[in-house]
Amino acid sequence: MFGVLAAVFLALFVLPAPWGIALVAGVVAWEIAEKALLLRVTKRIPLAVGREALVGLEAKVVAPCEPTGKVRLRGERWNALCLEGASLSETVVVEAVDHLTLVVRRVL
Repeated sequence: MFGVLAAVFLALFVLPAPWGIALVAGVVAWEIAEKALLLRVTKRIPLAVGREALVGLEAKVVAPCEPTGKVRLRGERWNALCLEGASLSETVVVEAVDHLTLVVRRVL
């Protein structure tokens, strides 16, 4: 985007007429090619969404799990169930998701 603005500025105020048009055309072509390449590359990245994406992630306990409590995962606060119990600020791992409750275990 800034490249196009710089090319237009140069075309209007610095470069002679045929070179300014060539510069602007070249920069616009470069921008289009760059966006096409980025779109093609990012399409290959698999999306990680849903309940399965949470299993195996680590979370911090923000309210003691005795056996139910609260954990913080990816900046969000979740209800948690830890059968073995977990104290405040302890790290736990998500084993399963049951509706809106994370089933967790302590990290040893």
